[in-house]
Amino acid sequence: MKLLQTAAFSAALMAGSLGAFQAAHAAEMSIALNQIVQGLNPQDSNYNVDYSVANGIFERLIAFDGDMKLVPQLATSWEGSEDAKIFTLKLRQGVKFQDGTDFNAAAVKINLDRLADPDLNLKKHSLFKLVESVETPDENTVVIKLSKPFGAMINTLAHPSIVMQSPAAIEKYGKDIAKHPVGTGPFKFEEWVPGEKLVVVKNEGYWDPEWPKLDKVTFYPVPENGTRVSMLMSDEVQFVPILPAELMKRVSESDSYEVLEKPGISVWVMAMNMMRKQFQDIRVREAFNLAIDQQAFAQVVYGGHAIVPDAPLAPATQFHATQSPALSTDVAKAKELMKEAGYENGFEVNLWARNNSTEVRMLQFLKQQLSQINVNVQIVPLEGATRAEKLFGANLTPETAEFDMTIGGWSPSTGDADWHLRPVYATEGFVPNMYNLSFYSNAVVDKAVQDALETADPAKRAAAYAIAQDQIWKDKPVVWLAIDNALAGRKKGLTGAFPMPDGTMQYARAAYEE
Repeated sequence: MKLLQTAAFSAALMAGSLGAFQAAHAAEMSIALNQIVQGLNPQDSNYNVDYSVANGIFERLIAFDGDMKLVPQLATSWEGSEDAKIFTLKLRQGVKFQDGTDFNAAAVKINLDRLADPDLNLKKHSLFKLVESVETPDENTVVIKLSKPFGAMINTLAHPSIVMQSPAAIEKYGKDIAKHPVGTGPFKFEEWVPGEKLVVVKNEGYWDPEWPKLDKVTFYPVPENGTRVSMLMSDEVQFVPILPAELMKRVSESDSYEVLEKPGISVWVMAMNMMRKQFQDIRVREAFNLAIDQQAFAQVVYGGHAIVPDAPLAPATQFHATQSPALSTDVAKAKELMKEAGYENGFEVNLWARNNSTEVRMLQFLKQQLSQINVNVQIVPLEGATRAEKLFGANLTPETAEFDMTIGGWSPSTGDADWHLRPVYATEGFVPNMYNLSFYSNAVVDKAVQDALETADPAKRAAAYAIAQDQIWKDKPVVWLAIDNALAGRKKGLTGAFPMPDGTMQYARAAYEE
């Protein structure tokens, strides 16, 4: 791919005045994305890249800080009823949308009612299907009433897709709202050339007069890893939010650029299809976990920039509970368990993953590791869309699933245990409904997950999720592989642009140090 280079940048280089160029453009920033932006209506998107770009244009009622802790944004305070069915939020006053429309309780109601409306088919409707009504007792108060208890509601409101859009823009643009985003954020949408660039500019009417510090931010989609890094090192971009581990050394050894590393919340697993006879035997599932060297996996796949899971949830996820015993590698014991289960000579299985370079490395590593216990793994690298259709196609049933094992990573973007345990390990999460790739079903887990949702009391929720995690750890429906760190590259002297543990990024508070 040809590197992008502005005329101004070329002129500065020709004149030998890089410092002058940087000074003249200190109020601008360019970012190289690893994917193409699909649209700018986060409420109707499943893509982290869309959320990442949109979070400078839009704001949420409640947001996350860099460590996935809840912080106020357009709501200044909130509380839930004891039965977890009523949630009341107080709103920030004096805020306007970028088109001059007032932000108030009526605007919030319009947005939440849209999300709760099944007829609109918004991709994030599933997060709001329990909303029975949204009431506005005054212009600065919103009361959300649910049809049944849902203790994870506050964290759900903080999901990066749950943004507040201008009611006037919604009415004006209708289904084309994804091309005409209007929020309350520090940056206004200016231009989008699909596949080439997207530009946002300073919102002069932003409610916080201290921000933004930048006049303009330009996003370039650059799928090729090496090209993104080259653009950073030549100052064509100042931030690369997705930095591959194998290229981080080049950035870290530079005097002008730095690597940012943050613990992630995506847990990577190899799911075992429990509709298959061999995987219904706990001894086989335990043997597979013992045969895999997770420490080596982290080195081979992520260059050591990952940790071995110590629970079904990542440590940075709310209600994570460390489990015992810890994962370990013991091939001899794995062989004994396979023999006890009647599989001393192993068996043949297929293993699916996407055909990107990272997941292909996973496939090759796991094939080699399982060969130690006489398991013949047929690796199946699939194009992303093909894998999605095979796993999430409407006609898929547990009985017709073609895969024996598949690799998957799940990041709970609400930061809460519910949005990991329920979709990945509860019976209701069977693909294609959610992300239970193992077709794992345990009544203890289902009950604990449901118990946690029926209260807004953090202590009671923690106790229930501890029960669920303990049972899942004992049952081993997956081989836990790694929790990869979020890696990014950034120009030194730039602050406020950083990767998030959930795979998104922040740039709304970006600034150059003086």
